[in-house]
Amino acid sequence: MKTQKPNNCVLLPIPYSTPLCGIVATRDIEKGEHIIRQMLDNTQNEHEREQCSQEDTLSELVKGIVQRYTGEISELGSYYKMAYENDQEKEGNSDSNNLQDKQFSFHHINESYPNVTKVHSDPDIYIIPNFLSSDECDRIIAKSSPHLMPCLVKAESSGSVLMDAEIRTSTNANIPRKEVPTLIKKIIDLMNCSEEQLEMYQVLKYGKGQEFKAHTDGFKGPVTACGFFKSGRIATLFCYLNDVEEGGKTVFNKIGIDITPKQGTAAVHFPMSLDLEEDERTEHQGSVAVDDKWLLTTWIWKDERLDERYGENNFQALSDDII
Repeated sequence: MKTQKPNNCVLLPIPYSTPLCGIVATRDIEKGEHIIRQMLDNTQNEHEREQCSQEDTLSELVKGIVQRYTGEISELGSYYKMAYENDQEKEGNSDSNNLQDKQFSFHHINESYPNVTKVHSDPDIYIIPNFLSSDECDRIIAKSSPHLMPCLVKAESSGSVLMDAEIRTSTNANIPRKEVPTLIKKIIDLMNCSEEQLEMYQVLKYGKGQEFKAHTDGFKGPVTACGFFKSGRIATLFCYLNDVEEGGKTVFNKIGIDITPKQGTAAVHFPMSLDLEEDERTEHQGSVAVDDKWLLTTWIWKDERLDERYGENNFQALSDDII
């Protein structure tokens, strides 16, 4: 039966959360209009609204709703998943039988960036010597050293983020973007991405005997994490901050590639396809350190970050040194 939508109600599909919708409904049209206008004021100024079509305006409204209610939408989405988990499992099993028949597409970096070298194809792995200068590397280490904390991992069984000495024993510190504007420009130029697709920058230290066991950096399908909503890591970039004479190589187990840490050299690989399928061929590990190993890493997500609880203003400043 077809029903007519009331004049004082706006129904907007929310991406990645079908069948959930953002609904604004009130007893009177004037109040409802005020709510809509208030939401739009947070996303556009008056001149921009005049230039936008109705479709663009609604799109901005949806984005505003997702930014404001990311947590609530994610929670409701989990109930939807539980309600239909049997059907999804059947679909998943059917899809898994055909995974090898699928042709996946991956993110493309800027191959004309200086010093880019492809060291493996399918899966693609690149190295970029001299991506950071010695001075930049030394200053990043100095900035991060006083703030190191034990690294965390995401538990497969519970989804919780916690310490796990059986998997990862390194320490790390997060660097706010505003303290490394030169680095941001380099990463955006190399990775063909926007700043809001970048996860937080981590500086990692592996002392003697520390390691990170085999992992891909990707997930088994879309996830809501680190401020990103139903998305995934489509590229990894890491850069060695010091020379390492013994131990600490990055080893890609399934394709027989290993990279020796050299100060300033960056590496790029693609843990998930653009369809957000994990590429298990990119499984790699940080082999046991003998000498201290320092590196900086970040991840590029398919979609821009929406949850402002992970915004730069919430990060602790590390030092006054702007790199």
